[in-house]
Amino acid sequence: MRRTTVVAALLVGAVLFGSVVTGCQDDAGARPGSRPAVASAPVVPDGSVGPSGPAVPETTGPAQDSERSAWLGRRLRRIVDAQRFDDVVNAKTGAPPPAVPNVDAAVIELDDAGRPVAAANTLLSQDYPHGVAVPVSQNWSAPGVDWTHWSNDVWAAHGRTDPLIPARASKPLEFMAPYPASVFKLMVAFGIGRLADRGGVRFDETYDYRPRKATCPGGRQPGTHEVSWWLDAMLTYSDNGATCALLMLLHERGGVTPTNAELRDLGLTTLQIRGTDGADGGGWSFEGLTMTALDTARLLLLFTDAPGILWRTPTGEPVTTRTLSRSSRHTIRGRLAEQGLNQALSTANWCGQSYPAPGIPQRVPSRWIDTSTGIVSVAGRVWSGDVRGCAGDAQVEFDHKTGLVESAGADAGIVTALPGRRPRHYVVAVFSNLGCRYADHVGAHGGVCRYTEKLATLGAAIDRLMIEARSR
Repeated sequence: MRRTTVVAALLVGAVLFGSVVTGCQDDAGARPGSRPAVASAPVVPDGSVGPSGPAVPETTGPAQDSERSAWLGRRLRRIVDAQRFDDVVNAKTGAPPPAVPNVDAAVIELDDAGRPVAAANTLLSQDYPHGVAVPVSQNWSAPGVDWTHWSNDVWAAHGRTDPLIPARASKPLEFMAPYPASVFKLMVAFGIGRLADRGGVRFDETYDYRPRKATCPGGRQPGTHEVSWWLDAMLTYSDNGATCALLMLLHERGGVTPTNAELRDLGLTTLQIRGTDGADGGGWSFEGLTMTALDTARLLLLFTDAPGILWRTPTGEPVTTRTLSRSSRHTIRGRLAEQGLNQALSTANWCGQSYPAPGIPQRVPSRWIDTSTGIVSVAGRVWSGDVRGCAGDAQVEFDHKTGLVESAGADAGIVTALPGRRPRHYVVAVFSNLGCRYADHVGAHGGVCRYTEKLATLGAAIDRLMIEARSR
């Protein structure tokens, strides 16, 4: 199969254009025509998938309710398809997208103790315009997918790119994984946690960030803060300077290569941080920063206190939450619980407004709400409307991380029902190439870079699905 190599390019601004961060770009081409029939992938034993040839074996993981996962997979595919993600327009010109957007959505259902019991993964693309339900292995992975690098130009041209992981055999499904945007900061947090557990850094240690270059998005911004401050800024309001500081720290203390190796050894093979610059922590690129929804959902499990074996590595070793110390787990998850950018799968920062549509019905952390006006304000970003009246309507805590650039919109986190609310407990992750280049209509959000509300309606539908799943 002919593949077009994706050229890695540095991100040097605030939003992505092509493979780099620059200004806006108009899309070429017309909206795809009629949508073909639903694609499907045949299931073979032991959780692998393949239309022909030998199955891809996987070491047996924890007990999974395969019937429940299959049901969840069918329902998730229908939900993703129902959002009509191709019904968006170029935010500036009103032109339709040149191809069906790429969406990678995954959910892992958890029991009351936080143990995974079922999972689903759906892919939407021009190859699967109605979505395809990806069979999930006993280890909560998707071994039947050939994941490839993202390229805006190749997506628009209906082409193909190089694989994230060289495959030893052909796989029944192929999917160009969207750029993860700032959700990649979950991997940086994991790396800092592992470095702390090895004694390479302390969360209360002061780190003096002195970049020697200016490749970090936002430029050269030196500063001196405790590592916990840098981590909070990176995770709660997605500060790029804080992320570059922590990446530079990882480079200085030999933590980047071990982080990539540990993720790979855990079986989270699509999660990688490559090509970043040790001189300032910048150098972010499509080629170097890769994630997929199901692997990201599993990474989030490592930030919980779930008991027992979560899954097994490719070599059969058990993976538990003890991969990180209790201190590191709680430090990271505590920051995710304080998320300020509730504007993708959840739109709680706009609670009570007519637009955008409501998403996962989360509680907005009080630190971001002005006590006199009820308006949400996060690091200089202000949302309209008084959210205090919505506090009683909140149903869940959503410990999550969002990501938004011009050509990518993503959100991933852990959902837990609030006391007295209908029970549900799950991990959700969604990646898409629907960044702020594409909007629900021209002029949406006053032209400010925001997400399509289709991610919110997807989040709300997934939340309803998980309530239904719990009652089965």
